[in-house]
Amino acid sequence: MDTVERTQYLNFLWEFKGLTDVAKIICGVRRCGKSTLMEQMVERLISSGVKKKNIIYMDFESTEFDFITDGEDLKRYFKENLGTEITYVILDEVQRIKDWEIPVNALLAGTGADVYITGSNSKLLSSELSTYITGRYVSIEMLPLSFEEYSELHSDKGLDKYELFDKYIRYGAFPGIDPFAGERAIRALLDGLYASIIYKDAVMRGKILNVAEFERVVRFMMMNIGNPISANGIATSLGNVHKTTVDKYLRLLEQCYILYKAEKYDLKSTVLSHSPKYYSVDVGLRNISLNYGTEDYGRLMENLVYLELIRKGDRVTVGKYGDREVDFSVNTSKGTEYYQVVYSMKEEKVKERELKALNGLRDSYPKTVISTDIIRADLPNGIRHLNIVDFLLGKR
Repeated sequence: MDTVERTQYLNFLWEFKGLTDVAKIICGVRRCGKSTLMEQMVERLISSGVKKKNIIYMDFESTEFDFITDGEDLKRYFKENLGTEITYVILDEVQRIKDWEIPVNALLAGTGADVYITGSNSKLLSSELSTYITGRYVSIEMLPLSFEEYSELHSDKGLDKYELFDKYIRYGAFPGIDPFAGERAIRALLDGLYASIIYKDAVMRGKILNVAEFERVVRFMMMNIGNPISANGIATSLGNVHKTTVDKYLRLLEQCYILYKAEKYDLKSTVLSHSPKYYSVDVGLRNISLNYGTEDYGRLMENLVYLELIRKGDRVTVGKYGDREVDFSVNTSKGTEYYQVVYSMKEEKVKERELKALNGLRDSYPKTVISTDIIRADLPNGIRHLNIVDFLLGKR
């Protein structure tokens, strides 16, 4: 398949180009496009006049750098290959190298190296970097393709935006999954991707001994995306799984960017609830984990809206207002925005139910209902209605 420029992330890297005392970090789930992004960064560097000899690109998922196993090997390689001119050092999936942070920290200490890093585990940011490179890095989390990127990538296939969306919500947005390959091939590709993410990034790195138990928790979470849930509730539902074990598994799934947690707050008192919601990094990954046994369209839509809302780095939470719930409360640079997600509002009772929570909010912040309905509904009190496809294509 062809590729699409990941402009948001590429512009982020470019904004900090030339700052040799600051590491630029892209984190995200395996196979979401980080390596392709780094290749695009190399192309942009060369197009801007940077010489190839002044770019060091190390992909630690490839066999080319098998001889580098720890920080000492990496330090030796830098010493042998860094020139006197500014050198752009790109380290792809660097978490595979033990003690990598020590030589990288040394690079930032006046060597003239401009450092770019990718990783598929959030511990990259929480433990190693906070210890060695405090205040000397900027980071952004990368997601699989947005629907805008997906539409651009497949613009030559002759489908309209609604037909493309049907594939997007079924097969997900990983760049390496061709939604036109045929059902059997797509499922095989998704199965392989799921196994790679779960076993290489979660089971192996988390040193999970009871793999069957871990898989039960993963499937339970995928089944319950968008449901308020607690570790106690999960342990009770599954039986024979201790709460502390569930907590460990959930942290690991978040660290590997497989699940994202949306905290729930009371909108009147800003008190944190003990039952957050979880969403899958990709709906195709969620669907294949359940063998396409339950395609709850409304729940998948909610998952897609959540991912779209966090792409810009805004804080997204679930809002509770008395006995009512607002799907998403978003804190942006311009203020707060509220969103409800529903499959359809053609039935009047559904429309009334979904508007009830938004109508209970007494502030003047924007309020939007997102559904599959193509014709805009006439909603009271200034509440907007958007079709989900238009929303994902940037209409706000």
